[in-house]
Amino acid sequence: MTAPGKPTRTAPMTEAVADVVKEWEEIAASPSELEAFGRAMANMVKDLGLSPAEVRSLATKGSSAKELPCLLDALRISIRALAEKEPMLLNDLRRTCALCEHKQECDADIAAGTLVPAYQRYCLNVDTLDTLRQDANFVAET
Repeated sequence: MTAPGKPTRTAPMTEAVADVVKEWEEIAASPSELEAFGRAMANMVKDLGLSPAEVRSLATKGSSAKELPCLLDALRISIRALAEKEPMLLNDLRRTCALCEHKQECDADIAAGTLVPAYQRYCLNVDTLDTLRQDANFVAET
């Protein structure tokens, strides 16, 4: 036994063991958390209609659909009406735009002010956009 008032060596050792146990508990919890995250991610991907290949491509490219608002504006298609009336269609347009291989060409046309009618040569959304242009529900107000 130790004399009263003298520090014991067991307190620091007990704290160290407690820290190690806590770390192991966190590590042990991680697989279940990762599994739950994976399930949530799979559900989200399914809801968005993405394939695993599209998710990988979006994740590795860091692609964005920054050109889409410019194109919708140039075509006088209301992004607000599209978001309110057809949000899943807008998500499809964004996904297709984000995965597009013609970003440099599109960006150059945006900068030059030649996006319309140039986009029809390379845009993967051309058919959907042309249909939306004809629908009065999606025509942007001036």
